[in-house]
Amino acid sequence: MNLNILAYKAAKVYQLNPKVDAVLLGGSVSRNWHDSYSDIELFIFWNKSPTDEDRKMPINKLEGNIIDFYPYEEEEWSETYIAEGIKLEISNFLTNSMKNIIDDVVTSFNPDVYKQCLVAAVHDGVTLSGGALIKQLKERVKKYPDELSIAMIKEYMFLGNSWTNRAALLHRKDIR
Repeated sequence: MNLNILAYKAAKVYQLNPKVDAVLLGGSVSRNWHDSYSDIELFIFWNKSPTDEDRKMPINKLEGNIIDFYPYEEEEWSETYIAEGIKLEISNFLTNSMKNIIDDVVTSFNPDVYKQCLVAAVHDGVTLSGGALIKQLKERVKKYPDELSIAMIKEYMFLGNSWTNRAALLHRKDIR
């Protein structure tokens, strides 16, 4: 199965819901790095909070089998399901929440790793629907601000206790 074909097929199903502003393909498939272990990662941007039925409709239309179905947590709803023998991992965000996350990273220079990963997904992702919105989001994240680089270095330069004890770990031959 061509993962890109299933991703586009899924995006068309999601786009049937008028609450959906855009669908973005992320992960290894978006970068053409996919292999036999890859799944499909989709980011769905909603203009209104999706109901459980809004989220289950695409799964049902794609004849999918739900693996996980999580409620709203940390600005995201998520679900994982199998369709056509392929695992799809879905991250649902309100469009305004994603805009706020992007602003927090590129304007306020927030080094939070979770937010950094979301911004990277927007940067590297492939537009499946909602081209104007995705173009606008990509424009916001195309340049990595110098101030954000400094904030990342300050936040993570010590790499935690294990790394700072590297001499002891090497001496003990503890490679775990």
